[in-house]
Amino acid sequence: MKNIKYGFFLKSLSLYEIVLPSLILLVEILIYYLKLNQIHLEIEKVIGSITFMFLWWVPISTPLSEKFRNIYFSLFWLVICTLWLTIPGDFKMSILPLLVFTFIQIIRLIFKWVYKREPIPLLISKFITHRYSKIENRESDKNDIGFSILVFIIGGFLSIFVVN
Repeated sequence: MKNIKYGFFLKSLSLYEIVLPSLILLVEILIYYLKLNQIHLEIEKVIGSITFMFLWWVPISTPLSEKFRNIYFSLFWLVICTLWLTIPGDFKMSILPLLVFTFIQIIRLIFKWVYKREPIPLLISKFITHRYSKIENRESDKNDIGFSILVFIIGGFLSIFVVN
């Protein structure tokens, strides 16, 4: 793993980090193909909604955003979000995953600047559970909980603001 500036690093992607975005990319291509050929199926809407929720909500509410520190994964996610811009008919809904990705990167860099270390994103649910980060070689603390809650709340308000 080669560290570079601003908390990013270069590391080859694991199987999980390749398969997950690849599946999303294949689903986006399928939806694009169906829209391009004007094949209107009910399953297209369902698959599109699930993909949108995954691109928009999962980075806000889960530790997936820790993977964004890997340059290769970030570039892969950026390609997926950019391709999503071409799929839905509503521009507000199509720009939201890209805005969330950018927001998470900016807030992560601000956290790093303030606390002089990378945040450990946590799963937002009824109860906050701590986790150990192998990348940071430490367990999460109250600052990481604050980071996760901040990303969740501001990301949710950003979503409401953009959609309305």
